[in-house]
Amino acid sequence: MMEVNKHVEPTGGEQAYERKVIKQRGFWLSAFLLLMMLTNPLTALSYFVFPEFMSLLSDNFVVSIVYVMGILALLNTAFAIAMWNWKKLGVYGFYATSAVACVINLYVGLGVFGSLIGLIGPAVVWLTTRSRWQHFS
Repeated sequence: MMEVNKHVEPTGGEQAYERKVIKQRGFWLSAFLLLMMLTNPLTALSYFVFPEFMSLLSDNFVVSIVYVMGILALLNTAFAIAMWNWKKLGVYGFYATSAVACVINLYVGLGVFGSLIGLIGPAVVWLTTRSRWQHFS
């Protein structure tokens, strides 16, 4: 975070300084959000265009669940854009969709380890936003 002092002339002739804070995402948050904005639409497209392929992976992975995963991927795209624009809703929404996806992964038989791998994304978001949380509204 960079701070810049900007000189302001009040009407009474006194000198005052206004403090302006420049928001900086940092490399890891920027990279992760850009990756989310690139991969989630492609993932959603693959879920919607080839739902039968995904349903071949497990007996529990029915087409309706594939469509739900596609919707979650689209929501993650919107949440990544919201995070890019410093909105807390994007962070909370991403946590929620990740939790839902983790439960779905357990249901379809991905296993505990495989399902927990899906929680790496929320961990990255938490680690990269906690020192910048004051910028989110």
